[in-house]
Amino acid sequence: MQKIWNYISNLGTTGEDNQWRLRTIVISNQLNFVMFISMLLLLLTTVVTLILTNDTIYYGTLREVILLMLTSLNLILSRFGYTRLSRLSLIYLPPVVFLLGPTLIGYVEEESYTYYPYALICVSIIPQLLIYPKKEKLLWWISMIYYFVLVLLIDKIMVHFGTTSFPIVDRINTFYPFYKIAQIALFLFINASIFYLRMLNFHFEEELNNKNNELDLQNIELKAQKDEIARQKDELVIKEISTWQKLVNIISHEIVNSAIPITNLAGMTAQMLEDESGIVQKPERIGEDVTEDIHHSLRIIESRTQGLINFVKATKSLTDIPKPNLRKIFLSDLFERVFILYKAKFNETGVKFEKEVIPPDLAIEADLELIEQVIINLFQNALDAMTETADRRLSIIGKSESDHVHISISDNGKGISNDVIEKIFLPFYSTKTNNSGIGLSLSQQIMMTHHARLEVSSTINKGATFTMIF
Repeated sequence: MQKIWNYISNLGTTGEDNQWRLRTIVISNQLNFVMFISMLLLLLTTVVTLILTNDTIYYGTLREVILLMLTSLNLILSRFGYTRLSRLSLIYLPPVVFLLGPTLIGYVEEESYTYYPYALICVSIIPQLLIYPKKEKLLWWISMIYYFVLVLLIDKIMVHFGTTSFPIVDRINTFYPFYKIAQIALFLFINASIFYLRMLNFHFEEELNNKNNELDLQNIELKAQKDEIARQKDELVIKEISTWQKLVNIISHEIVNSAIPITNLAGMTAQMLEDESGIVQKPERIGEDVTEDIHHSLRIIESRTQGLINFVKATKSLTDIPKPNLRKIFLSDLFERVFILYKAKFNETGVKFEKEVIPPDLAIEADLELIEQVIINLFQNALDAMTETADRRLSIIGKSESDHVHISISDNGKGISNDVIEKIFLPFYSTKTNNSGIGLSLSQQIMMTHHARLEVSSTINKGATFTMIF
């Protein structure tokens, strides 16, 4: 039964995209089918009763047959795509077949005088189910006027065309105005209520559709963000692997570069202490020149070993940053401390230094020693970048911007290219020879422990600016 119901409901819906028209077609098919089944059951019951009672077939039975044929025709019209014609037939023809037709040929029962108007009032709901008033206002008004006129005139038509005088008519005529006013009021109330509920339903459906569309867009955006996060995660994994590979290569390279000379020099020193047969010579048999060479070699071994130790310590410092001891630091005091450290260097190298704090009492919550270390690293990089600059200028400016404190360190050195900027915060990356490449990486990590960040901007041959943002 469910398959039959679904098949009937979807007659004529193929290729229909408009949700309102689609719903109208489905409801029209369902109402036609319900009316068809009702008339079929009623007809079967009537025929069986007539057979059992040997009674005569009246116009009422014929009316059931005609209405059964009409609903069958409506379903056939929908099946072949004439859904609008099927809908109009369902709206306008049943009252003609069931009420007007029999009345006009004189088939009227006495009780029909009272229940026909109320049957019309109930059936007048059908147009509201099948018509979308916002889109089909003219058709809706015509349908409502059609049923309203029938409600007003049906009893008059029955009296005019009726072949029998009805005693009930004489009784109702004594209060007919009140009788008709009640019917009109009931018609208006029921149809106005259904209309209002439909408008309310349309409003809620539109809101729901809008919300669904918004959710669909949000889902699309979330999916895109999820895909982007997954892509960035993959990139981070690749970069992390690449960083570790670089780290291993750098450490291996540095250790090997230090170990090979140490090994070679140690071997040569050992040979100086041996004779041709490889036996260690007595001290008195080793000449003064050889002794000096051995001493010099040992000093070189000591120096290279110390360099290797310093490199390992520097490497360890990247993962051994102490927890910040936060306290209030006035930027004017911080800048003065660093300036005193570099005052002699600035005078020696001819650097014009400028420091400024806006407002003068601007302060941050930070670890003095760690932040001072970051500024020292940035000062040293700035000095290295200005080695080939004639008029050297270095500035440090602290100011408040958008609820954040910015400390900007600017120089007028050779600047940093875009491809280098992307890598300068990587551990062990450096464009300078004899440099461990951990200064900026360490500075960035110190800033991160303060829940702050370090940014850089630069123009080639015009200088660079490193900004500490708290």
